[in-house]
Amino acid sequence: MGDRSKIEARRASVRRGLEAAKDAEPPAAVVRCRSCRKSGREVRVMIEMGGFVFCNECIAAAHGICEGQKASR
Repeated sequence: MGDRSKIEARRASVRRGLEAAKDAEPPAAVVRCRSCRKSGREVRVMIEMGGFVFCNECIAAAHGICEGQKASR
């Protein structure tokens, strides 16, 4: 027959782990750029447009591309 004390000890350990997980605070949501996936800590400004969030670097790059297209016409 199996050793019941090991099974009970493992179950108690799992129960303690589940209780500790319930008491812990959920992780904070991290806002990321839709284009480059950088977090708000990695860039200077995050801008929300139409339900999406973009960083200032991606907006500057897109603006530069648009300016280049206007100049080539």
